[in-house]
Amino acid sequence: MYIKFEEIKAMSDQIRLLVDDDQDTFLDTLDGETNAMDILGLLVQERTECKANEIAMKDLAKTYSQRSQRLASKQDAISITIGHLLDAMGETKIQHPIATVSRTKPRAKLVIVDEAEIPSQLGTFTFKPDLKAIKNQMDDGELVPGCKMTIGDASISVRIK
Repeated sequence: MYIKFEEIKAMSDQIRLLVDDDQDTFLDTLDGETNAMDILGLLVQERTECKANEIAMKDLAKTYSQRSQRLASKQDAISITIGHLLDAMGETKIQHPIATVSRTKPRAKLVIVDEAEIPSQLGTFTFKPDLKAIKNQMDDGELVPGCKMTIGDASISVRIK
């Protein structure tokens, strides 16, 4: 969809000169002279559909994530069952037409019992700025090295009736 913003702007400026502050007359006249209101309606409709699709995709992603977790758990359960079967057969390795199945030896696994007791030289630390505290300080007129305030882009609010 090609939108002729310049033409809509020029027409809007001309209509405003004629109707002053009468918003209803302005919009009715603009709607009769341009396709701005139709375009706005289509854009709002498409934005609403995008939002609905976004929510649906997030729900679908959550569903697939849950399915993925269930399949991973099922794989683990099957591996345990294969291990029991090998143990019952008294074998550690079997050549099967589908795959070679082997029982591995147990491996050492690190388990953190109390993270606070670990010496600091054995850890890594990530600095994360406290954005709220920095903003509060800057709002109070204090300078914070390495930070600056910027004005973001204007946004829109769309309320569906």
